Amino acid sequence: MPDPEGDGGQHLSVTVDKDGDLVVVSAAGELEYGTAGELRSVLLGLAHDGTPRVALDLSAIDFVDSTGISLLVQAKQRFEAQGSEFVLRKPSHRVRRVLEVSGLLELFGVDDLTAGSDR
Repeated sequence: MPDPEGDGGQHLSVTVDKDGDLVVVSAAGELEYGTAGELRSVLLGLAHDGTPRVALDLSAIDFVDSTGISLLVQAKQRFEAQGSEFVLRKPSHRVRRVLEVSGLLELFGVDDLTAGSDR
């Protein structure tokens, strides 16, 4: 049966909370080719506004593919190029593992390490 939403069943929700000069963007669901657009738009808007500090909460991300990883790297580069701070907050175990295997964990400032971590 065809998917009525045409997205293959993948979903990503994005929320934004501001606390002074810190903006916390929380993403939940699957960060992949079919869902990355909304998060990309939010992050580009924050970069365009010159937001000085951004934390991306990934504790509720169930899946990330190469498109999602590319988005994270591009966001990190964009914010750093304008002198802003961009950190990942509480990446889920799956996200952390992908970052470790890809050798990108050291690129990101990671706040609170892993959600539910036993470390």
